[in-house]
Amino acid sequence: MSVLSRLQRLARAQLLALTEKTGELVRSTKPSDEMSDAELEEEILRRRRERAARKPGEPEPVLDVDIAQKPKDSRTPQEQQLAQYYMNLELPVGAPLDDVRRAYRDMMRKYHPDKHAGDPTRHKAATELAQSLTRAYRALLEHFGAK
Repeated sequence: MSVLSRLQRLARAQLLALTEKTGELVRSTKPSDEMSDAELEEEILRRRRERAARKPGEPEPVLDVDIAQKPKDSRTPQEQQLAQYYMNLELPVGAPLDDVRRAYRDMMRKYHPDKHAGDPTRHKAATELAQSLTRAYRALLEHFGAK
């Protein structure tokens, strides 16, 4: 994927976040208060399977409630910012720290400015993208309490 297409995807993700804030996005999942008993039971079982599949000592996901399912009015600014950081790294909200590190390294390998030093336009775009990825990575590391 080229730097320009990555920037387009990043712009789309940010536009999606803005659209979601204004309430124009239609959700494909129902909030828990609108689910039937059977659907709630299935969701509980799914979460238990995910928890059991995690390795011992692996931290819980950062947010226990999927931000996409949380009502817009009840989201804190911190949750909104965290969701944006996860989107910048192309990860689902609440992904574990190992996934955050892996995604950051993979994306920096692809989009590092030094790889695009021959073309000034691409170098500038790659620099902006690298700064955005680094900001997101550092903020998520701080949120996890890691160094």
